[in-house]
Amino acid sequence: FQSFRRDKMTSNESVPLVKSGDSNDHLKRLKAYQWWAFFVTFGGYFMAHFSRKCYSTVKQQLQDDAGYSSLILSEMDTVFMGTYAIGNIVSGKLGDTFSPTTVLSIGLFGSGMCLFLMVVSLWFNFEGMSQSLGDFFILSVYFLFGLFQSTGGPV
Repeated sequence: FQSFRRDKMTSNESVPLVKSGDSNDHLKRLKAYQWWAFFVTFGGYFMAHFSRKCYSTVKQQLQDDAGYSSLILSEMDTVFMGTYAIGNIVSGKLGDTFSPTTVLSIGLFGSGMCLFLMVVSLWFNFEGMSQSLGDFFILSVYFLFGLFQSTGGPV
């Protein structure tokens, strides 16, 4: 491990956003996008948190309406929590290695895609076609969902 040296710091945070010569126009452009960036970031985090927490409220509906057994629901919990825990460690390292903004963006986009795939499995009734196909599909999606959801924390 290298020791941290302030004189060798070359990250983007050390470069000023506004240079002294063109400060007025550049600062106005930055201020114009500030609220947009805030609401997009807030909305993304809100939806990521909401999608992670709402599963416990719809378990009974998944069992009654979608036909999932209590065993598969508990396996979904286990797979999600296991990959979420492992993903927290991996995401922290990825956030240190790559741009944290990129890691978070990939995590939010991947979470959205996983939610869409869960809805697709309900639309096409994978569980009704074949129980093993439905179980495998939903567990695979929850595996990926746990990894993508983990990007929101330690990065």
